[in-house]
Amino acid sequence: MTRPNENANASQPTTSDGLSNRCTKLLGDLIESSRNLPSSGSDLGTITLSVNEIKRRARELRAMKKADSNHTKAHYLLANSGVSIQDVDYCLASLESRQLVEQHISKESDGDLDAYLRVKKNENILSSIEQSLMCAAKDFDVFVNQNFNFDWEKRKEEVRENFGILMKKHKSNSKTSSASSSSRSFPWGSSGRRILDGESKLNVNENYSVRKKFEKYAIIINSFNNARQADRSFNLPKEFLTQFSSSSDYSDRQIHESWKILDEVQSYNTVTVASRHYLERHFLSYVDDLYKKNLSEGLPTNANKVKSFIECKLKNPDNTWKHPNLTVVNGLPVWALIFYLLRAGLAKDALEVAIAHKLSFKKVEQSFLSYFKAYMASPNQNLPHELVTRLHTEYNQHIKNSLDGDPYRTAVYKIVGRCDLTRKNIPTIVLSIEDWLWVHLMLIKEEVSSDEPIYERYGLKDFQGLITSYGASRFQNNFLQVLLLSGLYEHAVEYAYTLSESDAVHLAIALASRNMISVSNYDASDAKSFVSLKGEKKELNFAMLIGNFTSSFKFTDPRIAVEYLILIAMNEDKDQVSLCHEALRELVLETKEFTILLGKVNRDGTRIPGVIEERQGLLRLSDEQEFLHRITEQAASKADEDGRTYDSLLLYQLADEYDTVICTVNKLLSGLLSNTDLDQPLLNLDDNSETNPVLIAKRIMGIYINNLEIAKTIRSKSKENCLLFLKLVDIRRVYLNEEWRRALELIEEVDLIPFADESSCRTKAQEFSTLHPEVLKVISNLLIITMSCISHIVDQLKRSDYPSVAKEEQSAALRKVAKNCMIYAGMIQYKMPRETYSILINFEVDI
Repeated sequence: MTRPNENANASQPTTSDGLSNRCTKLLGDLIESSRNLPSSGSDLGTITLSVNEIKRRARELRAMKKADSNHTKAHYLLANSGVSIQDVDYCLASLESRQLVEQHISKESDGDLDAYLRVKKNENILSSIEQSLMCAAKDFDVFVNQNFNFDWEKRKEEVRENFGILMKKHKSNSKTSSASSSSRSFPWGSSGRRILDGESKLNVNENYSVRKKFEKYAIIINSFNNARQADRSFNLPKEFLTQFSSSSDYSDRQIHESWKILDEVQSYNTVTVASRHYLERHFLSYVDDLYKKNLSEGLPTNANKVKSFIECKLKNPDNTWKHPNLTVVNGLPVWALIFYLLRAGLAKDALEVAIAHKLSFKKVEQSFLSYFKAYMASPNQNLPHELVTRLHTEYNQHIKNSLDGDPYRTAVYKIVGRCDLTRKNIPTIVLSIEDWLWVHLMLIKEEVSSDEPIYERYGLKDFQGLITSYGASRFQNNFLQVLLLSGLYEHAVEYAYTLSESDAVHLAIALASRNMISVSNYDASDAKSFVSLKGEKKELNFAMLIGNFTSSFKFTDPRIAVEYLILIAMNEDKDQVSLCHEALRELVLETKEFTILLGKVNRDGTRIPGVIEERQGLLRLSDEQEFLHRITEQAASKADEDGRTYDSLLLYQLADEYDTVICTVNKLLSGLLSNTDLDQPLLNLDDNSETNPVLIAKRIMGIYINNLEIAKTIRSKSKENCLLFLKLVDIRRVYLNEEWRRALELIEEVDLIPFADESSCRTKAQEFSTLHPEVLKVISNLLIITMSCISHIVDQLKRSDYPSVAKEEQSAALRKVAKNCMIYAGMIQYKMPRETYSILINFEVDI
């Protein structure tokens, strides 16, 4: 009959882990119970058998084991122990695997204790390596969790927003996103304004014509910067005008006319005067061309040219005048002649015509000469107050509402006296757009007095408001010229951008070069528009405009990109200068064209400046060297961070960070020595000093050590490590040439491995942790080379036809060195690659 607890155990399944734990407890109880058994002294004496003999007899006893597992005789022993024989049987079975392992080891040992110990040693090594790999995997998981801890919900929202799925955001999310964006920092230390992240649709390499236009502009900008650097004058609009001829396309024609306007108006102080004079010269040129086509009698005076123009424009084919109310004297419309002489900027000629035809004036017109003479005598064409009052009275009473009055008389009175400004147009005269602009510019008063009635005030702002209210549709294909002539330069750039981005950018550059536009502070939050409204006036985000344009060719033409970006600092505004510097940093780090932008170092150590350094005189730098050092150092750090070691090496040289250069070279040498197979050369015939770390190190050390100023900046430890690596390179070369003894001599000289005695092994092992990380990487290969050299030399001595005591002593000395190496390797085995120790053991066996 079984006990109730045994029944319960029999009816329920038990897991292997549960049984294992229970077996452990049962065996422990059994051992504890055995201590209560009676015992007596033994007269067998001590065991004097060897380990091998014990193992042999143990195998014999196991061979005599019966096939069945009848433990009946043990029941009497276990009866009072509380232990079930079934449980003991399971525990014995669970230990079977361990027994099989020991048998396997025993069979491999074949009675050889040294072989057994070697197998156990290898097992210990592999176990330690597995533990090391597990720790490394765990460390890697921790690193991934720390460095790639993404907020997946936030990333999901960003992706959805990019695809236009998420159209609306909660205010809280917007604030969070904004805060995150504003707090984002960049490795080069800028404010994060990202000037070159524009969305330009321009492709300067789209086709031949676009590329040709781009290159023409680039040549002019380069010449412009050369002139600025040499402090020479340079007429940018005239250069544009010379390079680009007129085109049948209306957009190109507008741009061409714009260069003409800027070329002529940039030397004037006020917009009104500049634009008025431009329109007058342009009209006179037109009259002159017309006169040449329709030559008439008389001398080619300005008055005769204007008369010829009037004949062409105001007469019908039947030789009658188009306007029936013209005042014609001797076949000449006097008031029309005066008006068009004024229109051509020939005010003196107009006064002469008025004086010559004084007698033909009507009674109400007799006082006009006094007004006209006062108008001509005034430097700003402003009549004295008393004359203004009289002229306005006569105009309102007799001129304005005259049914049979000459329309050109009305126009001349209106211009000279600035009369009836509530109605600035002259409806009975057909005016071109240029004529209309000129009339309004003549009516504008530069300085408006507050004493004047509101309806008599008409300033430039009023005129500009009228232009913008009409818009582009009112002026057809002349809107760009109208904007420039009315002084709306920011509007002109904005409108030109709709015609051609490239032309608009250069229009802005030409305007900025003469301080003709208002430049705003950079606002990265509004990346869709480079024009902002400040009060009633627009401002141009010049840096954004240049940055967007430059982003379209920064990778294909980085040198040209510099020429444009330095224009941001053209005017000495601190914010613009700062933006210029940031843009240059971005260009360097994004394009990675370090040689072009920052320069390079020749093989002899001489430095060739890059385009940024060549243009440093235009960068408005308080400390030129500090800026170049900073931008170069930041680029070097970024290149090093991205794993572009050779780029960082160049940049650190340019930044005069010579100690960092040596450290970088040491890193390259360490990688080469530790990663190159021992049967492969470190130098090939096609290697050069630009790419091979060995040649780089030799060249740099030759330059730096011989230069006292540079040598002072290099730490002694960095220099020592570099020289050590170069010695290791020589060791590899000698080893590859199978000069075993010479290789051992060189290895002993570098003093990284214990050669002397066993006590030096512990000393070197203690020093191991103090070595530079780059030096630690080469120790394993150095140990392998050492053991390989010893193995080859010992093998040569063994195969010698004439053995001698000296050779035996040499072999013994070499084995002693090998033993020291193995002891040293055993102390640092877990700090070396996993296969190194196995390789060393194989060499030890051969030796």
